[in-house]
Amino acid sequence: MSMEFDLHTHSSQGSACSRMNVWDLVQAACLKGLDGVCITDHDYCWDPRELDKLYSESGVQVYSGIELSTYVGEILVYGVHQPLLNLRGDLPELALLVEELGGVMVVAHPFRTEFGLSTFSREERGLEPIDVEELCRKSVFSLVNTLEVYNGRSSRREIQAAQKAAVILGKKGTGGSDAHSTLSVGSCVTVFDNPVENYAQLLAQLRNGSFHAKKKEEYRNVLGM
Repeated sequence: MSMEFDLHTHSSQGSACSRMNVWDLVQAACLKGLDGVCITDHDYCWDPRELDKLYSESGVQVYSGIELSTYVGEILVYGVHQPLLNLRGDLPELALLVEELGGVMVVAHPFRTEFGLSTFSREERGLEPIDVEELCRKSVFSLVNTLEVYNGRSSRREIQAAQKAAVILGKKGTGGSDAHSTLSVGSCVTVFDNPVENYAQLLAQLRNGSFHAKKKEEYRNVLGM
C-alpha cells in the first residue's frame, strides 16, 4: 500500500515567512487525505515530542526536517534532531553527520536562482541560456541523496529542469508543496511504495529509492503543469 507525504512545509512557529500555525497545517493535511507531513522550517529544529503529540491528536503522521540555508542554496535535511547552523558553511561535514545519523539530504527547489530571471531578462543582461547538464555539475549534487523535482512554489520551467536533472544524475526526486499557507498543503507530494509506520521507515525508503514524486491532479492547472 503506497502512502502520500508532503515533505516540504512551513509553520509560523518555526518560519517567519509562513502564515499557518502547525495545527492548521496538520488539519489541512488531514482534510486533503495525506498520510503524513514533514515540517521543514527554516534553520529551525522541532522537538519530536511535540510532533508526536500532533500525530496522536490528528491521526496524520507528523515528522520534522530542517530547510537549511547554505552558500549553495537551501537543503532539506531529514532525520536529524539537532541545530545545524554551525555546519551550513561546511557541506562535506554536514553530509558526513547526516549519513552517520541515518538521515537524508535533499536539494530544495534546486534551480530557483537560475530561473528567477525570465528568458528576456537573461538575454537583456547578456547571460547565457540555462544549460541543465552544466548545472548538474554543481558540487552539491554529489553530497545529497536526491533533489526536489516537484515543488508547489516553483515555476513550470523550474520543475521541468529539476526533472531533467534527476534523470541526468540518476536520482529519484522528491515532491513537496513548500506550503506557507493551508491552501497549498499537499499540492506536491512524495509517494512511498511501501507502508510508512514511523520516521525510520520513511527515511529508509528515501534512502533506498522506494518512492516517487507527484503533483496532485487538482493543482495542475493552478501551478501551470
